[in-house]
Amino acid sequence: MKHELKIHPTYYKDVLLGLKKTEIRLNDRNYQERDLLILNEWDPKTEKYTGYQIIRKVDYVVRNVPGLDPEYVALQISKVL
Repeated sequence: MKHELKIHPTYYKDVLLGLKKTEIRLNDRNYQERDLLILNEWDPKTEKYTGYQIIRKVDYVVRNVPGLDPEYVALQISKVL
């Protein structure tokens, strides 16, 4: 499944550079391994999309662990080859 999501510029840059490999997201979309995240850079200052986009694959989903709100998941992501 594909998920279109907003991502702030700082996080976008870190994902693009391969520094950020985890996304913490509200699990309102029932994220699963092998899902694709289409991350659209969103500038909160202008409240507009910048036009930049990257695609990442969900490799692993962490849910229901101590310290993580039960409504959220941690998604391990990687580049799509």
